Amino acid sequence: FFRGIRSWEKDGRDERALQILNTWGPILLGPLYIPIPTIYIEGDPKYNHVSSTLIRQICSESSTGKSQQEEQVNSLSELVPKNVAAKVAKLYYQQRKQ
Repeated sequence: FFRGIRSWEKDGRDERALQILNTWGPILLGPLYIPIPTIYIEGDPKYNHVSSTLIRQICSESSTGKSQQEEQVNSLSELVPKNVAAKVAKLYYQQRKQ
């Protein structure tokens, strides 16, 4: 099991609590006798400010037309790979149209 974290300083305490729950919960409450190991991957510090809230905010600021969707892709591609940015902008645009 892999989990991404921003940094141990920011997310460490919460991640440790989740690890305890994920380790002991299935053993005590479920049919699992051997816990699934968790490997933590710490992100690059230059992206510590990136969150799902920031991504949603960028997408909600301009989601009315194709040119604005391209603007979203450009803004998002500073935070995520360009091919991912295009898919996120497209999905968010479709969701907003509904």
